[in-house]
Amino acid sequence: MDQRATAMQLLLSVVLIVLLIQLWLVTAALEDTMAGADVLQLPTFIASGACFFANLGLLKYLYDLDRTP
Repeated sequence: MDQRATAMQLLLSVVLIVLLIQLWLVTAALEDTMAGADVLQLPTFIASGACFFANLGLLKYLYDLDRTP
């Protein structure tokens, strides 16, 4: 049971790190847009989408891990 709790904490930490990266990407895109340059909009959108799907997969795995006896 202790290994399971450690694994869940690790997964939640990874989810938090990916979420922080996604917030940083949104901030970078907003700063770029406010500066009048539209160079980073598409790459940050793609990277943010990848972060979203990575978090979605990690959270699904975490939910499945929690549901198994």
